[in-house]
Amino acid sequence: MKQHLIPNCYLKAWCDPRTPEDQTPYIWRIAKDGSSKKNKAPEKSFTATDRYTITLPSGEKDLIVENTLAGLENAFVSVRGRIERKETLTADDRATLCLFTAAMQSRTKRAGDNWKKTSQQLHDMVSSMEQQHSAEPTTSRETERMVEVAPQFFVMTMLDIQTPMYFTMEMSIFVAQDELGFITSDSPCVWFNPKAHTFPPFYRSPGLGQPDIEVTLPLTPNHFLFISHTKHPFYMDVSQKIVDEANRLGRAHCADEFVSWKGETRQHWFEMGKTPADAWENTEAGKKAIRQSAEWEQQLKEWNEGSGK
Repeated sequence: MKQHLIPNCYLKAWCDPRTPEDQTPYIWRIAKDGSSKKNKAPEKSFTATDRYTITLPSGEKDLIVENTLAGLENAFVSVRGRIERKETLTADDRATLCLFTAAMQSRTKRAGDNWKKTSQQLHDMVSSMEQQHSAEPTTSRETERMVEVAPQFFVMTMLDIQTPMYFTMEMSIFVAQDELGFITSDSPCVWFNPKAHTFPPFYRSPGLGQPDIEVTLPLTPNHFLFISHTKHPFYMDVSQKIVDEANRLGRAHCADEFVSWKGETRQHWFEMGKTPADAWENTEAGKKAIRQSAEWEQQLKEWNEGSGK
């Protein structure tokens, strides 16, 4: 059963408006590095077989995750229509956007695969401990099941955890009049902390509790959801510069492909930027830590060479 990693109803907003009348509407899927592009119908894009299907011990197929996502997608389309008309959203509308954002962050192939990898590592550790202590494989049976349903479990868990956190944050919609508009991708929900470069590398992973965290999700080529801890007007008209910067970040965050409304790109989207002057690496503490790390690596290398490893 083919299931969408990125919803068909969501991708339809990026169908090329210039699609010939005798052709099925299509989106432009562009390689992350911009080296290639192809047009393809949204219903045939970003799918996987039985990604959200849970196979029960009896062999039956449980579609609770798929059905939950389908209901959420229907609700989202309705809210997106109100956003396009710049209507005032209700608390229920905001809750729908929060749920949809949590789904879009967790349902991607990369997110599910990462959680499966983590679950596999846990299972391997548990199995190893049971073997070392000649114990019956009890807990390992549970962790083995966790690996089997990792993508499905991750989606449902993130809907439960992320949604109320998003709801307590501030929400705005960026509105663009730019010719190319906002892009989307195979990993469209981005968590970004613009102050992360001031932290030591170990602490740079973005988190919703960070004061400067920004959660973004393109909704259409002209509408862009922005969630943060800072209050802004709900609807904000933005310049091409802001659109291009959002697209630069979105392209960098995608796994393999991004989607551009008209199949066109701008050079700025591919620029990696420069290390800011106030980056941790430029502080005295950062420079000292980098020197110490290099010295330790050199000592380790010399020890390994001396011991014949």
